[in-house]
Amino acid sequence: MAETEPEPLILDPDEWMDAPQAVIDAILARTGPRLVINASNSGAVPGSVAQLLLAARRTAAARDQTLLIAQPSQAAQASLTALGLDHLLTEDGV
Repeated sequence: MAETEPEPLILDPDEWMDAPQAVIDAILARTGPRLVINASNSGAVPGSVAQLLLAARRTAAARDQTLLIAQPSQAAQASLTALGLDHLLTEDGV
């Protein structure tokens, strides 16, 4: 039986800023080849959350995972692009 991919993490910048350790714990608990973060309902991504995303990318890479930010809202896409993190965005809607 094939292993199913875990549900994506939800990018909520306010929650992520309020409880960064919970986000780190959720990232570390993820298994599988991809670490997917759904940003469809996210507003703009502030710098502190961008730092968490970069740390998540490093963690994923160290675990042979790929980090992908799926279905970004316009605000999330614009801010990630402005921060130089648009390479993390998927185009396939994962």
